[in-house]
Parts: sequence; structure tokens; C-alpha cells
Amino acid sequence: MIEMSATARYLRLTELAQKAFSLGRLQRSLELFSAAEEEARRTGDRELADRAFCNRCVALLELDQLSGSVGELKQVLMRSQDPFTSWMAAHYTAQLYEAEGNLSRALAYARRADDLAEVSGETRLRAASANQRGVLALRDSQFEEAARCFQTALQLLGETRPDELNTAIFRDNLGYCLMCTKQVDAGMELCRQAAATLESMGARQFLAEVLQDLCYGALQQGNLDEATMWGEQALQLAMEFANETVERNTLMLLADAAMDTGDQESADGYLDKLCTYYPDFQGMKVFLQTFNVREVINLKA
Repeated sequence: MIEMSATARYLRLTELAQKAFSLGRLQRSLELFSAAEEEARRTGDRELADRAFCNRCVALLELDQLSGSVGELKQVLMRSQDPFTSWMAAHYTAQLYEAEGNLSRALAYARRADDLAEVSGETRLRAASANQRGVLALRDSQFEEAARCFQTALQLLGETRPDELNTAIFRDNLGYCLMCTKQVDAGMELCRQAAATLESMGARQFLAEVLQDLCYGALQQGNLDEATMWGEQALQLAMEFANETVERNTLMLLADAAMDTGDQESADGYLDKLCTYYPDFQGMKVFLQTFNVREVINLKA
């Protein structure tokens, strides 16, 4: 019987790990990726070992166990000569910093990952990086940068197999970015397209955020009745799917719409519900009645 080489064992274990991961067997996937990494290190090939480590990070991330790996990820990023391995290191470092709430560092590594994806030339990596960078730029209120990234991501998605869900999400994010850069009509059209796609797919759990964005856009246009319609639909879905962020945002937008129409009773009702999220802020209702918060808040932050 011929014994498998360390490289062959690495490849076989990696294949099994990827299958386990695709089946949602995350702990088993981590065990197999760890075993594959041990075999990669036995070969003495540092590039292969670095690739194996980054593969293991896929499972660690899903298991929320990646936080202790940031130092090694940075070392891999500095020394690897392989664009894909370097991309993985930058991509996961960005995700780590995002999880910690450090958006500036997360965005810096996402930009690095985006550059490396371009070097690799792989459409899949370029689309993933454009989206990651776009999401982080959007959360950091870098709306023009985010818009460019989502435009790139949409273009790249069009070059691969159809992905209706991600296309709809990218369109919604791009639409919101355009609204925030005074291109409200174009943004509204993209968000309407996204909503139509999600409705046709039955992906209602993603729809609340898009309807929230349509509510915001309609407010920007001064279409208060339309804003209220979108907002009520968004609020209903947010409550159904326990999306507290969208629920809070939409209550604020609906209160703004009611105050702009002079419907103080409805405004008070929305604000009273909103204030339950801020029990320690006694002046929240007065604050929201006094200031036009929608002009300064980032719904995607």
C-alpha cells in the first residue's frame, strides 16, 4: 500500500473540510481544516501552510472564534507572495476589525483586500472585495466611495452566474448611497428594483431594510404619503423578523413624516414606541421633535 504524501493528505483533508463546511458542520470542518494545516506545515512549504491557516480561518470566523488570529493574519499578509492567500488574510482581518467595531481599520484592510483581488484577476474575489469595501465605507459614511464599490460589485456579478439575492442587496445599498449624495431619484429607482426582486423571490426577511430606504428616499423627495406607506410596510416586516435596527430607524422616519404633515398624534405614537429603545434617555422624545435627525443619521451605520 502506497502511503500518501503530506501534500496529498493536505489536499484530501481540505476537500473534506470544505464539504463539511458546505453542509453546515462547522466544528467538524474546523477539525479537518486544522488537520490539513498540520499536514501543510509538515511539507515545509510556508506558502502552503499560510494558505491552510487562512482556510482554517473560514471556519473560525463562522464559529466566532477568529479574534485571537489577527496577529498571524497580519504576518501572512506581509510575507505571502500568493495573491489569493494575501487576499484571504486581508479580507479576514477586515472582518475581525469590523466585528470589534473598529471601522477605520476594517476599511483600511478591506481596501487592501480589494487591491489584492484586482491583482488576482478573479471575478469572484473582486466582487466579494468590492462588496466588503462598499459595506464598510457605507457604515463609515463614506458614501461616494461606497457607491463606486457597489457599482463595481454589480458589474462583476453580471459577469458571473445569476445571483438575484446579492444583486438586489447591492442595488439597495447603491441606491441608499445615491440618496445620501443628492441623487435621490436614481437611488429610489434602484431600491424599487431591489424590492421587486426580493418580493418575487419571497425573500421577505431582506425586504424590511429596502422598504426603510424607500421611506427615507420618499421623505427626501417630500412625498410624505409615499414615505408613510413604505415606512409602515418596513415596520411591519421589521417586527415580524425581529430586526430591531430597521424597526428603530423606521419609527424615526415615520415620526418625521407625521410631523412634516402636522399629524402630531401619529408622531407621538411613533416617538413613544421609539423611546422604549432608549429608557435611559429621558429627553429622547423632545430631542427627536426638535431636530431633523434624518439629515444627519446614517441608516446603515
